Amino acid sequence: MPQSFDISTATVLGKEVRGEDMLHVTAFSDTLGALLFIKKISSQKTSQQPDLFDDISGTADAPQSAEGSTLRFLRDFEITRRRAGIAKSYDALEQASMLAQCAAKNGRHVENCAKLSARLRRALDAMDAGAPPHVVSLKFMYLFARDEGYPIIEDFFNGLSEPKRALFSALVKTPAGECAELSTRAVDMLEEMCRWIYAETDIIE
Repeated sequence: MPQSFDISTATVLGKEVRGEDMLHVTAFSDTLGALLFIKKISSQKTSQQPDLFDDISGTADAPQSAEGSTLRFLRDFEITRRRAGIAKSYDALEQASMLAQCAAKNGRHVENCAKLSARLRRALDAMDAGAPPHVVSLKFMYLFARDEGYPIIEDFFNGLSEPKRALFSALVKTPAGECAELSTRAVDMLEEMCRWIYAETDIIE
């Protein structure tokens, strides 16, 4: 018999319809980490489908003889949170997609799935609410690197010039929704920090 799992919260990172009726969903679960869900979808127009960046909950079955596989057959699900506001901004869509790819590529290796899931959902919530996307991404990537035990303060931050340290501190400490005046300056700082992360850590770009 296939093993069943309860999915309390999973954030949709990618979706694709293959064939006429098979939905493939890449998601990050607060308990199981990065997963691939497959579900047969109804031909009825009223059948709901999760959108990119939605949160879902439900039940899923693991295929037999697939120990260690991230594949799950989604039996039923409920959409618990939609984030339609992200698609209204190109920058938000771009940055949200970047964070989704980060979770998809790195989520199988993290020890604390619940913490990464919560950080991802908070970041997406902020973008959905209209916070500056690059500021939100900088906060997320900084916290992710710190959570994983990398010396982002001791190495990256301390290696910055004094003006850049002041900017970085302001971006990290100020709520994203209050950083509108710093949003353009956050673009270059995010790029510089990500260069360090991808060069000096095992976090996958």
